[in-house]
Amino acid sequence: MIGWRGEVDRVGCDEVLVLLREREAACCGEAERLRGEAERIAGLLRVCEEELARLSTAVQVVGELPAVQASAVSARLQVPAPRCELAGGAAAAEVAASFTERVLGVLAGYAGPVRCRQVVEGLGLEATARNVERVRHQLKKTAAAGRVVQTPGGLFTLTRVRAPAGG
Repeated sequence: MIGWRGEVDRVGCDEVLVLLREREAACCGEAERLRGEAERIAGLLRVCEEELARLSTAVQVVGELPAVQASAVSARLQVPAPRCELAGGAAAAEVAASFTERVLGVLAGYAGPVRCRQVVEGLGLEATARNVERVRHQLKKTAAAGRVVQTPGGLFTLTRVRAPAGG
């Protein structure tokens, strides 16, 4: 090597070997890291391909169903109204008010107190934990507003409007 004064600096074989071994170790470490990453990606690819195969089979099976059964299934799988945070603004308030009125309409159809699951079924929704909790939350908010009464057993009923006295 040429030094700063133009003199030739000699690098010994030992120094070159040390530098080469350092580079070799770094390269080996990087290759090992990349092999691990390749294995991880291969695993993800396998999972994705398995899911794709299952979905392809499901599409084929559903495609072979008669149209009558398919419409019956879609009627049962109604999507709940969008959540207020997602709809945004005045539209969100309308959606929430509409859902509340639907819940109160179902509740009005029962003579006595009912469970949330019955209200969910009355709305035509699938009785999943999410839908039951959503209706329970709405009923509790409506109870706080005084439109619904909640019993200690977790049952709900409409607040009875009293007739004005002397009427």
